[in-house]
Amino acid sequence: MSGFTLVELLVVMSLLGLLAGLLLPALGRARERARVVKVHAELYGLGLALQMYSDDHAGRLPPVRVNCNTDLASHWCQLPVELARARYLPGGGESGREARLLDPFDRGHTYKYAAPGPQLLNGEPVGRFELWVPQDFPVLESDRGEYHGDPATSPVRWVVWSLGPRPHSAKSQSTRAPLSASTWYRHTGDSGVIVRFADREGLQRKSP
Repeated sequence: MSGFTLVELLVVMSLLGLLAGLLLPALGRARERARVVKVHAELYGLGLALQMYSDDHAGRLPPVRVNCNTDLASHWCQLPVELARARYLPGGGESGREARLLDPFDRGHTYKYAAPGPQLLNGEPVGRFELWVPQDFPVLESDRGEYHGDPATSPVRWVVWSLGPRPHSAKSQSTRAPLSASTWYRHTGDSGVIVRFADREGLQRKSP
């Protein structure tokens, strides 16, 4: 029985390489879609945890944490440690990740959380955190908006979000993120944030 010739082997290898080149992008897109589905599910769970915390604490929400000029600067708007301490979320022992629900698109970081109201800077109270909200809320398409720091008057109660598949993109890092729809992730291959938020009445909404 004769074996393969060198030409035949080269042809087979070329075909395999061509198939791999066609399949790998499709596999990458499928993996991205699967992660987006996971993010939406976990943000929904975060929303439930925030609602339960609020119900158990006379309507209050945890403070927003920001850091500057420290090794925690990249952990701005980390998930509230209060949710882990009260066991609404799994806990961890690492700074910046005490509430251990990590963003699969932002390695080593939790999902982001913000709400109008109390703010901690490097662990110390520094007044209110102000959340930018488009003026056409709840449509959220406008590039014009204003900052809200009073939970009693803000149209948005809280927001949680992932920085999305390209966390360092201009859309994900925009000053209008996460509540401007122009900064939202919309399809495979896109950049932008993946968002869940609640209005003043507690009704939850999400990005596409």
